[in-house]
Amino acid sequence: MKVKVNLAKASKKMASGCSSDNKIEIALWVVLGVFIVAVIIMAVFYPNRFNQMNRRQENFDDYSALMENMSSSNDSGDDDPKKVFSSTKPTMVLFYAPWCGHCKTMKPEYEQLRLRYRNNQNRRVAMINCDDHKDFASKAGVQGFPTLRYYTNPKDDKYLDYEGPRTAEAIETFMNEN
Repeated sequence: MKVKVNLAKASKKMASGCSSDNKIEIALWVVLGVFIVAVIIMAVFYPNRFNQMNRRQENFDDYSALMENMSSSNDSGDDDPKKVFSSTKPTMVLFYAPWCGHCKTMKPEYEQLRLRYRNNQNRRVAMINCDDHKDFASKAGVQGFPTLRYYTNPKDDKYLDYEGPRTAEAIETFMNEN
């Protein structure tokens, strides 16, 4: 027994029998099925892409741990605003917040600069965590993060705002020029 099927007539009958809600639901299921098939094909034929994504996440986790360690290390004592602003030594001050993405990006460069000036007799480089010293940050008029200011004499509270590139070399050049 042979059966002849006219696809054009069958599709018209199906289309006339389906409501618009059913058509939308069917279309959504088709899109979901295509997406699932695409993911399976990617996982089977391009497994390295998934491994690279996992490595990137691990690197980000390492970076976050590094940032937490750096923010918790306070070996030089420069983070206390009372110590920083009781000095007459010219000081570059970074006002930062540990949660700020721009601060996290800039912090490794600033740490390099801070290490260079750790034993300097003429200038110093300090960091003030504005979350830990909210009252001081408010009195200093810090409105955004990171804020970089170069105090020629911190006791006088006169400063120059630094708006240049956020690299250790550029900040050091600015300090040497002023």
